[in-house]
Amino acid sequence: MKKLVLIIFSLAFALQVMASDESKEEAVQHLKIADVTSMKDAKKIFIEKTSEIKSKKKLDQVELQQIHIITYSLEKSVAYFVENLKGERQELAKKIAIVVEDIHISSENSRQEMTESHLNKYFDLAEKFISGF
Repeated sequence: MKKLVLIIFSLAFALQVMASDESKEEAVQHLKIADVTSMKDAKKIFIEKTSEIKSKKKLDQVELQQIHIITYSLEKSVAYFVENLKGERQELAKKIAIVVEDIHISSENSRQEMTESHLNKYFDLAEKFISGF
């Protein structure tokens, strides 16, 4: 009986630890955005949405939700790059895709500090990526 109780407590603790790991979280699909179908559109969206996110300075509840919405279009743009670029540019796009997903999840859950941290990573990567346009 003691072993059973110990196993149940251990399992409950392990599940809590696993559930709290942000990298395991999945974003909730709130909006349906059309896929990006051209490099021209992907570049335009990427630049515009990056600029929109950069304009957010307070990162309060309202801005976090605005960033959350912006990430839907940004994700489509980055997905186009991942699928259609090659070599180093594609690898950079893959890194950006991961960070954009992190921004999506943290902003969706109103995690100000985490969002800010992910945004800093994103802006560094985006600057490198945009310089190649």
